[in-house]
Amino acid sequence: MKCFLKYIGIVDTRDKIHYVPFYPGLNVITGKSSTGKSAILEIFDYCMGSSEDTIPVGVITDRSKIFFVVLQFASFVLVLGRNAGTNKCFLREVPSAQADSLIALIESVGAFFDPRYYVPLADFIKSLGRYFGVTLENIDEDPLHKELTGKKSETPSIRSFPSFMLQHQNLVANKHAIFYRFDQKHKRDQAIEHFKILMGIVGEEYFDLAKEHNVAKQELRRIQLQIPKQDMVKASAIALFSDCLSEYLALAGTPLIELTPEEMWKNPKPALRKVMERSVRIDGLSDEFEKKRNGLLDTKAELMIKLRSAQGDLRLAKSSIDSASGFGLTMTSLPIPSSSALEEAAICPFCDAHSDTPEDEANKLSDAIHWLNKELKLSSYARESFGEERRSIEKEIKAIEAQLKEVQNSLKPLDEEITRLKLSKNVDESAQRAKFRLEEAIKQRIEKPPSDLVDSEAYWKARVKALADEMAEYQVASELEKLQNDINDKMRQLGQNFDFEEAYKPVDLRFDLETFDLWHQKDKDTKVYLRSMGSGANWLYSHLTLFMSLHYQFAARADSGCKIPPILFLDQPTQVYFPAALDAGKKFAPEVLAIQANRQDKLEDDIDAVTSMFNQIANFCTDTHQQTGVMPQMIICDHADNLDLEEGLEFSDYVRATWRTRGFIAEVEPA
Repeated sequence: MKCFLKYIGIVDTRDKIHYVPFYPGLNVITGKSSTGKSAILEIFDYCMGSSEDTIPVGVITDRSKIFFVVLQFASFVLVLGRNAGTNKCFLREVPSAQADSLIALIESVGAFFDPRYYVPLADFIKSLGRYFGVTLENIDEDPLHKELTGKKSETPSIRSFPSFMLQHQNLVANKHAIFYRFDQKHKRDQAIEHFKILMGIVGEEYFDLAKEHNVAKQELRRIQLQIPKQDMVKASAIALFSDCLSEYLALAGTPLIELTPEEMWKNPKPALRKVMERSVRIDGLSDEFEKKRNGLLDTKAELMIKLRSAQGDLRLAKSSIDSASGFGLTMTSLPIPSSSALEEAAICPFCDAHSDTPEDEANKLSDAIHWLNKELKLSSYARESFGEERRSIEKEIKAIEAQLKEVQNSLKPLDEEITRLKLSKNVDESAQRAKFRLEEAIKQRIEKPPSDLVDSEAYWKARVKALADEMAEYQVASELEKLQNDINDKMRQLGQNFDFEEAYKPVDLRFDLETFDLWHQKDKDTKVYLRSMGSGANWLYSHLTLFMSLHYQFAARADSGCKIPPILFLDQPTQVYFPAALDAGKKFAPEVLAIQANRQDKLEDDIDAVTSMFNQIANFCTDTHQQTGVMPQMIICDHADNLDLEEGLEFSDYVRATWRTRGFIAEVEPA
């Protein structure tokens, strides 16, 4: 995104304007303590739609009425404003032709800050997002996410920008934290997830595809879960057809129909017609009834033998468990001798000589009892072994009982037929009933046809693959890998220019886009994370190296969809060298600050390090502009002033405000 910060300003309670102008490249605001330098970052964040007002309490908050920020785009400027302590935000677009006279327009406070341009905070964030191309309404890849959670996933907005644009005083050299407001895990996770969107790697069309892909996968899974159930329904129906045919054969002595149960399942309507057309014919000479019944009785007998055997095994397993438990409890409760000393001295009866043998044997007995108790305490292992055997036998018994039930169900109509024949002498009735049962089973198959899940499965498999192929064209993984490699390559290049400790030279900083972790790769197998690097200078240079590398990518990808403008605020980066709590001088006096910090012996080196840091930042802006066509904007608020930069660079050229005799809000003449 090509835009830069043009002004940050305040309208005070007397409608007087106080502002700082900014330009592409390096910008420095220098001054003593408590003049409003750090407030610059907070005003910017507040005007960018922060839900919190973190502007430091003091003169600025006491005397300010409206805070405003001006962003310069190619063909217009955008004025963002916000009244102190409210969630009403001002948003007004002004043509570039009026950019040079913008401050004069703003000075007519009542006319410029017309109430018509004020909107609620939520609407302001959405409207401002449109200028940066951040317009996604839904990034849920799971279509059920909103139904399950009651809300959509957080979408990227301009509120994602400050994490990459602001390095506050307590953050710029922090060893535990790198990004603004990453102390809240959900914001960190959102930033990581949104980064590929903000970098222009994916857009809303990608998430539409992702949702379709998930819908297709869910439908495929639903069908695949149904297939085994349908197979069970099919197997059950075929078994019923087979039972009916077998029962009819046993009762009538002749087959009802030539079709197999599988053929009847496959073509139920023709099968039903043939069954209904076939009249019941009884073959009185057939022995099929006895063969069928005797076969079932033999099977029943075999199953009963297996069942009795399994039940016996189960009793033994339960008895073994009870015995192990009881024996273990009994033995562990036995008293153990506390001493092996014998009441009387052991004297040999033959030679009256003293002997240690009885005492040794007593000690061995005591050790043996201790060992046995220890082993018995482990009897839970033995019980578990018996328990596993018991569960296996119980499972076997259930299976046998199920088979036995099937056999008994098959025997029941045959036994009933014997009783019926004794009473009614009607041979055709039972066979007719078996035929009728078969007709009803086939009708059930016709009335509830199974869906063609095989064809549906093939369709959804193809759909899942087609959508996956479309998503693969975005090459998200490879694009993120390329971006990560570009960031790391740039960090290796930039890192060599900063004064890291010797232990970390040559510095090889790495950044992981999946976790947003930063570390120094000491060797092939050793990662030294920021928290373990030691020294405030190392932490500062690691932050600078990472953020300069990120902003290089923001500039390089400005024309290819990157939403984040390369604007970076650095608050008090020299604090690792001049950590004085109070700087009240009328000019920057490093020797005084060095005394306060007890660093007099390092003053010259500290000045050189600070000067080198500003040289590198100024050169970075110029080099990035030459290489990408976009000039990043680096805004540094610091005590440092009047540094003797390298040839061709004048520190005063980068200073936008010096607050030594005044602060951000200049003194106003009494009314």
